[in-house]
Amino acid sequence: MRPSSRLWLPLLVLTSMLGQFSVNMIRPATTYKVDALGGDAAVVGLVAASYAIVPLVIAMPVGRLIQRMGTVAGLIGGGLCVMAAGAAAIAFSSAVWGVVLGSAALGLGQLVFAIGGQSGVTRAADPAKRDAAFGWFTAAVSAGQMLGPPVAGWIISAPEDVGTGIDLSILAGGAAALPGALLLFLALWRMRRHAHGAPATGVAASARDGEPKASTRAILRTPRVGSHIAASAGLLALTDVLVAFLPLLGQQAGLSPSEVGLLLALRGLGSLASRVLLGGLVRRISREVLLVLSLLLSAISFAAMPFTTGTVAMAGALMAVGGFFLGLGQPLTMTMVTAAVPEGWSDPALALRLIGNRLGQVAMPAAAGALAGPVGPAAAVWLGAAVLLVSGADQLRHLRRHS
Repeated sequence: MRPSSRLWLPLLVLTSMLGQFSVNMIRPATTYKVDALGGDAAVVGLVAASYAIVPLVIAMPVGRLIQRMGTVAGLIGGGLCVMAAGAAAIAFSSAVWGVVLGSAALGLGQLVFAIGGQSGVTRAADPAKRDAAFGWFTAAVSAGQMLGPPVAGWIISAPEDVGTGIDLSILAGGAAALPGALLLFLALWRMRRHAHGAPATGVAASARDGEPKASTRAILRTPRVGSHIAASAGLLALTDVLVAFLPLLGQQAGLSPSEVGLLLALRGLGSLASRVLLGGLVRRISREVLLVLSLLLSAISFAAMPFTTGTVAMAGALMAVGGFFLGLGQPLTMTMVTAAVPEGWSDPALALRLIGNRLGQVAMPAAAGALAGPVGPAAAVWLGAAVLLVSGADQLRHLRRHS
């Protein structure tokens, strides 16, 4: 890796963990907040979808802005601050519409953080080592996903008044994002002080003079980019469905918030393991095969999970196995998308990938909420698994065609 990766990759990994710890404390607690305010499964789906609505509009402009920026540290730190503000809005809201607005702000901040962080990894890591770099970056995401829900569950259950515990959990989640923002702002200040305004090697803007404009149409016309974006969207949408609807599924089975948090933590632990191992796996198995395995085996594991919710040990085993395969897809699609487009297009291409993710996060929870109302929360999980099966079949068809 370039010399600057010694500073930037560990810093990005640390802030990635803090950001996801924050989000994964806030979002499960938000479901309990909606329930406390009298919302049903359809409202839970609406709140989950609101998290992704604003990013749909601004993702490409943010990607093009990052493409022109010399450093992304300040932008990432700002995204973390917006996440904290969104958490405060959710916690202090006394009506569902306030929760919807706070969730939208949370999603906006997370999008800015995610595009900036992925761009930072792309700039700091040599192309041959991007699988491992994205693996570590997303392993930090999994660590946050693993730690956030059980901590949230513990805080919710601690006070005698559950409503107070819910709000405390959301506020604590927002506060967890701020140390990462502080570290990034300090790093930006030191870099500018020592470099006298010159961009640091490894985080310099990746655009190249004379290259064609990286339009949405041009990126999507690049072979296989569209299918990789669709796969990424399906994987993240199922993750969101689990975060939003597992608390309802757990309540139906008589599980406590702490037990639900444990199940979500096991999914995060499985994803953490696969992402740490990703660099070695790619040396033995092709990215294309790993992506097919990620889609199909995670779909099968999570489709079976609602049948076992009453037995925590069995449900936990399926969550861990499913999380292992679910975790492979996100870093793989990051690398596959950036490898497919010209190097100067990587920031807008990653932004377009995130637009696909957010489309999935809008459509899937809304559809899952509509289905869960009459059928039950298990139907939401089955819908997400079905989408992954379709995407996996599409990837397998391309794989067989070019083998």
